[in-house]
Amino acid sequence: MNDATIIYCSSNMEDERFEQRIRDNIIKNSGGLPIISVTQKPIDFGINICVGDDIGVSGFNFFRQTLIACQAATTKYVISAEADTVYPPDYFEFRPERDDVCYRNSNLYVMGDHRDYWYRKSEGATHSQVINREFYINVLEKLFEGAPKWSKEEKNFPKERHKKADVFDKIEYWHSENPVFQIKTHRSMRYHTNSERVPIHELPYWGPGKPIRDYYLKDVPEVYEQL
Repeated sequence: MNDATIIYCSSNMEDERFEQRIRDNIIKNSGGLPIISVTQKPIDFGINICVGDDIGVSGFNFFRQTLIACQAATTKYVISAEADTVYPPDYFEFRPERDDVCYRNSNLYVMGDHRDYWYRKSEGATHSQVINREFYINVLEKLFEGAPKWSKEEKNFPKERHKKADVFDKIEYWHSENPVFQIKTHRSMRYHTNSERVPIHELPYWGPGKPIRDYYLKDVPEVYEQL
């Protein structure tokens, strides 16, 4: 299918070896879909737009980078991908039924960097969603009306500016065949996330947690040695 573009936005705060493995997995599993990356440091990943590392890390800047990625794409849909998230092939195959709704995946898990198991994430997230591109642009442009280009202070955008918790008013959910999971490190913008605190040591498609953690974090000693 050539109707979707992967949009990858990063502040490049993660260890580069870890983030490179995340990107390698996206390339491996995404079936040749076009990729637009909007990052704060230059990287070799699809079409890369570097916005500079002096803008700072915030929710506001993340969504500004997302808007830039959406505007650069030309396909009907955009598929979100983030620098700490691991995706199975079927994640990239979903397409929305409607063009006026954000579709988020509900088959989500999270692994803390000091653990070798997962918790189930009981709510959707921006790292696992597929959206009509023009609809996403319209939503973000409206939220950014009258705003500066960048803002380090608005960590939880759009909460500070619009008194709302999410950029979308309408969200539908689909359940991917295989799980999507985040690996949360202490370098991420938000280390803590809502999840069901029941350890899960093995996931369908991915297998046991320890080899997964070994692969993604083995060269990051300040993280890896915590276990």
